[in-house]
Amino acid sequence: MSSSEELAVTLRVLMIPDYRTDNPYQTLLSKALENQGVKVLFPCGYRRVFPIYRAIKSKKEINILHLHWINPYFKGKNIFTKLIYALKLLIDIFLTKWAGVKIVWTYHNHISHDSQFIFSEKWLQRNLFKLADTIIVHHALSIEDIAQNFQVERLKFAVIPHGHYREIYGSLISQIEARKALGIPLDSRIYLNLGMLRPYKGLEHLLKVWSDNQAFLQASTLLIAGKALDEPYLYKLTQLAASAQGVILHADFVEDSKIHLYFSAADVVVLPFEKILTSGSLILAMSYNKPIIAPRTNSIVETLGAGDWLLYEFPDNEGLLKSLKASTEVDLNKLSDLVKNGCDKLSWDNIGIKTYQVYENVLD
Repeated sequence: MSSSEELAVTLRVLMIPDYRTDNPYQTLLSKALENQGVKVLFPCGYRRVFPIYRAIKSKKEINILHLHWINPYFKGKNIFTKLIYALKLLIDIFLTKWAGVKIVWTYHNHISHDSQFIFSEKWLQRNLFKLADTIIVHHALSIEDIAQNFQVERLKFAVIPHGHYREIYGSLISQIEARKALGIPLDSRIYLNLGMLRPYKGLEHLLKVWSDNQAFLQASTLLIAGKALDEPYLYKLTQLAASAQGVILHADFVEDSKIHLYFSAADVVVLPFEKILTSGSLILAMSYNKPIIAPRTNSIVETLGAGDWLLYEFPDNEGLLKSLKASTEVDLNKLSDLVKNGCDKLSWDNIGIKTYQVYENVLD
């Protein structure tokens, strides 16, 4: 048996945190890695003191710690508590390295969504960049900014795209059938925004643009669906939606079994992010081949590829409106085909191979 074949059989990875219940990303990634002969493990429960190092010690012969999101290890409602947790996490990672385990960190977001302690989080990230052996990013165009902002060697980065969500939430069905099931207009152009209702997603701006252009949008419907984590924010969105014609706000958690109904019903998906690096919402819309309106950021352009017809310059106060107007003039069927072609490149098989190669390289 060659050394590479032996590594494929014996390579053991601890993937943290375990977010498989809320997001299929880690499930899909771990299956793709297992196809390469990698044994992927997840922590059991949460240990209060040095949870990562103790999880490593409780497993047998872990070769690599694959860190994804830092949120569970960076708690606190004030700056003092945040800094304490930041120090605990750094010591935890240091102990893990001291035990001979390599650190691979997938950098999903520039900053945690709705973060209130940006300075302390950036300080934590800066030190994690130093401790990590390899950093995986989903977009090549993001490397330069990250390397400059955090003084990271560019050789530390590996580019592996975020995989698609095809065949996870159900297949597309007839548009009319889906609209009947959801109780929404059958003959309207439907613009969809689906996901958790959070400020960074730009929904207030979207609702204001919609409200200010009622004449132009009179034959269209804006469908916003998802649960808000913050009651005051939900109240604000509810008030804005009530003041505009042609807006339907389904402010409830959308069950997995119904996600395909929303995308089947939609003509266009609108994602007016105010800040984003990697977007699961974008990948999900691409998985259903939907034309997408979104800001023209490097990461979105790189992910969408040739399906970028409806992207707008950001920041541009008129950009979102221009894209809404453009969506009534372009061939949406042709654009849908381009989005599908872009999604074809987000194969989990290829992602499993590339991630395994990262593991091999970091161990070598």
